[in-house]
Amino acid sequence: MRILVIGAGRVGCGALGLALALQGHDVVFVARRNDVIESINQHGYDVATKGSIEVEIEVRGVRAVNLTGEEFAYEMTRADQIFTSVRPDNLPALAPVLAKTILRRIEAGVSHPLDVFCCENMKNAGSQLERLIYTHIPFQYTQQMLDKVSFNAAISDRVVSGQKVDESGKLLFTADAVGDVLFDRLQMKSEFEVLPPFKGLDNFPACMEEKLYVLNCGHAVCAYLGFRRGYKYIHEAMEDEEVSRSVTGAMLEAQKALLAKHGRSLHYAGFINEILATFSNAALMDTIARVGRDPIRKLQADDRLIGPTKLAYRYGIAPTHLIKGCAAALSFFDPEDPQSVELQKVVKEKGPQGTLDTVSQLRSWNPISRMICDEYKQ
Repeated sequence: MRILVIGAGRVGCGALGLALALQGHDVVFVARRNDVIESINQHGYDVATKGSIEVEIEVRGVRAVNLTGEEFAYEMTRADQIFTSVRPDNLPALAPVLAKTILRRIEAGVSHPLDVFCCENMKNAGSQLERLIYTHIPFQYTQQMLDKVSFNAAISDRVVSGQKVDESGKLLFTADAVGDVLFDRLQMKSEFEVLPPFKGLDNFPACMEEKLYVLNCGHAVCAYLGFRRGYKYIHEAMEDEEVSRSVTGAMLEAQKALLAKHGRSLHYAGFINEILATFSNAALMDTIARVGRDPIRKLQADDRLIGPTKLAYRYGIAPTHLIKGCAAALSFFDPEDPQSVELQKVVKEKGPQGTLDTVSQLRSWNPISRMICDEYKQ
């Protein structure tokens, strides 16, 4: 299969491309930066996995094209699948480019279907990208889009902690040694041979919620509490007994809330010990700044902090540690992260309660807002 991976140069694409390339697919990376494109075309890239055994895997036989060039439009006419990993804030800018090239594909009379997977840590990622793209599609093409193109979601739970360029100009990604790629298979148009680490799920939306509320929640709580204690790396924060206790507590609170909602565990709730081990993996050198970036997005009403806190409260589960994570997020600041700079401006102007009202849609009378504000003041 010919598969396009949009977002080359971002850490998540390194592990995703590795999984696809090892299965023998024809993988084409798509990026905006010419230096990334040239590096992949000349050298491929390497992935250093950090587990009980450290291995450096060479990814070769892949290539890259520019998102805005004719080569990308040509590759779109031949692709069987597309995976996007660009971060949620960049989806609105990506949508018109995808819409234009999908229209060219339809006008060229391409008969084989196209499956588009949106790989972002957000609920309903596939349908959100679909809505953005359809705003740029003329109505007369709607039926052909419905017949030939599907929009799905996928998530990679492998932690990719960083990337660098070596002396020869080759990209090197650092990643956890284990991890799956889960995808929603219900809306797929084409056949896809599912081999490890890929797993097709029929209940993907619930599983995505579980990942967001357990794995991503714990990661964020660790970053924000670790920031408040002056740590630079996630594994340093996990060595702090108080931080580690709150991270574990927040994940367990979210797990109980999800169990109350769904009546059973789905995927991630059974792997809390393994997730905590990944957080504590010093070889990853995963930074507080990387995990904590974009705090405004992560404090939104249905995301990894406020979402599980509301769910726990709804089912009568005291969100003690979740509240600590939410309060710590309000104080996160990294001058290199535009969202954290903006967040601190809002906190300064409106205070914590006004910030929760604006960012998280938690009104001042909401007991969760009051609990977060009390914790913030402490």
